[in-house]
Amino acid sequence: MKAGSCCAVHVSGDNETRHSTKVITFGGGSVTVWGCFSNDCKLDMFVLDGTLNAVKYRDNILRTLVVPRFENHTLASRPIFMDDYATPHRARVVGDYLQKEAIDGTFSPDMNPIEHVLDIIGRKINQSVPPCRDLAKLRTVLVHLWNNTAMHILRRLVAGMRRRVVELYQKRGGYTKY
Repeated sequence: MKAGSCCAVHVSGDNETRHSTKVITFGGGSVTVWGCFSNDCKLDMFVLDGTLNAVKYRDNILRTLVVPRFENHTLASRPIFMDDYATPHRARVVGDYLQKEAIDGTFSPDMNPIEHVLDIIGRKINQSVPPCRDLAKLRTVLVHLWNNTAMHILRRLVAGMRRRVVELYQKRGGYTKY
């Protein structure tokens, strides 16, 4: 099984959480962060002020970051594109676009390996001294932490996907240890 991983993370000054969206309280305002990786590559992190909608997701992320990489991916076969279940990812305009581009994908708010990476980044941000007090600093720190996430960590997460999917299947979609 070959899998890529993608997820959007909303970093906000409030404590609201929806689906698998991670919220990191800092000092007000918000940015939306999107990252993608596979066993062989890690795309640049995309940071957007405010929240993400379906059209922004299609135009700013899928069209410019994802689709070009799928065409030239180093794997023998194209990877599986995995999104969490965020509303912009499920929109018809996004589904139609991915279908037009012949990109196979799946939704998994719980099984997406990027959640582990974002958890690590969130912990580091929450422990940073001095803490992030403005959006510009937060954006800089997010990109820095993403860029410095080692590929061996990402490869280990991708390699674990088969085990996760097998357990999910055995539990018939129920609770897993992941």
